[in-house]
Amino acid sequence: MGKYYTVYNENTEEIIAFGNASRCTEILGLKNERQFHAFVSKTRSGLRKKYKVVVEDDTSPTDDDE
Repeated sequence: MGKYYTVYNENTEEIIAFGNASRCTEILGLKNERQFHAFVSKTRSGLRKKYKVVVEDDTSPTDDDE
């Protein structure tokens, strides 16, 4: 089970990126997932005020749930 991220523009509430870390890294044009995780950390701690990041557990149904 991984994490699901939604990145919003703080001023407009527009969704900029969503998905797992790999997908968000690609959408945001970052070099790697490590850079994305630093982006998330800085945003959630208030150092980056332009964005809002919501992190959720990925609860996609799996074959084990059946």
